[in-house]
Amino acid sequence: QASLSQVVGLRRPAVRIAVASWQMGNCNNSDAPAGNGVPQHQVKLAISPIGVKIPSIPEAYHTSIVVDDKEYCFTSHGVLCNQNCKSHARFQNGPAMVVHMGMSPLSGEEMLTDLKHYFSPGTYDLLKKNCNSFVDCALFYLLRRRLDGKYRILEQMLECIDDTIGFVRILSMGEYMPNPKANNFNVGKILARIEAVSSSSIGLAGKKDGRKG
Repeated sequence: QASLSQVVGLRRPAVRIAVASWQMGNCNNSDAPAGNGVPQHQVKLAISPIGVKIPSIPEAYHTSIVVDDKEYCFTSHGVLCNQNCKSHARFQNGPAMVVHMGMSPLSGEEMLTDLKHYFSPGTYDLLKKNCNSFVDCALFYLLRRRLDGKYRILEQMLECIDDTIGFVRILSMGEYMPNPKANNFNVGKILARIEAVSSSSIGLAGKKDGRKG
């Protein structure tokens, strides 16, 4: 099983960040600059607004990560791989935006192998552990970048509201039910783990010989 250690254990190529370019709803754009002799993987961020914008309330967003034209998205079924930004199809004109984020020496398959353990099926929660949580971790894994806070501001605001569950149920038309399997989820801990693994050259899933990562 491939892990981050197999990529960063010896010599990890420097991640090259390209200037972000905005493309409207195009997941298959391939105009990113080529790597300098090192395999490079194009990383893009697909974004779609969710629902009707309510005055005085931050807008909610659905996001997914696109690596080499393959989309990765976290759902109640775990991390799914799609073509053509399929997860945005349910939104009008989705995805509304596709942003070129940079080039990474790490592939989408390597990212999936090391992160899927943290985003297993049945652990999705609309508020505590959603698509944006996964994209935040995936961007950090691939590029050492974070998801812009404006795409998570609604979740962050709701975390500060006493009656969060009741408020979210209203916004979700009564469909939201808290998932106890997401109670201990923390993006910061996963990012710290990624950083530690990168420094120590030990895979996120642990070595097969039983040593702890």
